[in-house]
Amino acid sequence: MYLQLGAFQNQDDADNLKAKLALLGVEAKIQSISVPDKGMVHRVRVGPLNRQDDVDRMRAQLRQDGVNAVVVKAE
Repeated sequence: MYLQLGAFQNQDDADNLKAKLALLGVEAKIQSISVPDKGMVHRVRVGPLNRQDDVDRMRAQLRQDGVNAVVVKAE
């Protein structure tokens, strides 16, 4: 499982979120994909996280820092 923290059409927005997370001690990755009708989308994700309690702990930490995270399954 991964936590998705944002999806942006602008690469700079994704880079800014990744940098903000790094300052919080969270290592995130940017995954760029082509989406029909939207073009390139840059997804900011944390993971993979293998255990549900790891997911819950990371989401709680991010929520305290004002970052909303959505759980997504690995593709």
